[in-house]
Amino acid sequence: MGIRLYGMPNSTAGRVRWALEELGIGYDYVELDRGKGETRTPEYLAINPTGKVPGFVDGGQRYFESAAIILHLGETYGRERGLWPAAGPARAEALCWTVWGTTELNAYMMQWLYHGCDTPVSYAPADRSKATADYNHGQFLRNLDALEARLSGGEYLLGAAFSLADIPAAASLLNGLALGGKFEGRRSVAAWLERCRARPAFHR
Repeated sequence: MGIRLYGMPNSTAGRVRWALEELGIGYDYVELDRGKGETRTPEYLAINPTGKVPGFVDGGQRYFESAAIILHLGETYGRERGLWPAAGPARAEALCWTVWGTTELNAYMMQWLYHGCDTPVSYAPADRSKATADYNHGQFLRNLDALEARLSGGEYLLGAAFSLADIPAAASLLNGLALGGKFEGRRSVAAWLERCRARPAFHR
């Protein structure tokens, strides 16, 4: 049994597809339709018990959560392809930045977009909370400042070369920009995003 990724358009499965394309390994992509209940079947819930995407199978082993899948891909396939560091300080940084891109940067950004902006995914004005918007915007900016500081010393999160650790944060911010979010004044972040966006694997 090979690699199989379950996803939907405009979902966090996209960052896993990006990682797979960077690695250049074969995989089957299965697009699910939530409206038809395809994320709630017993077969799919055995892969992702939350009924969300992504779901991922590699050689019979099941995974869910995009950060966990990218960590698996890095540890299993990334080293030999120069996209994941070996044991040591660089690996520790790769683990931390990969998780951070999803649990911190993306989480605060999305709550700000839901409550504080007018985007296709924002709540109706009557359902928004200004306090929630203000708090999450502040936390999002704090995380952007940390990213700006990190990138001021290198072109990518781990230094001079792109790695799978760049994907969660870059995918999150590129999605935020596409939805209408703005974060001006951070030159290193903007330049890094353009380098990530230009990668052939991202376009594939």
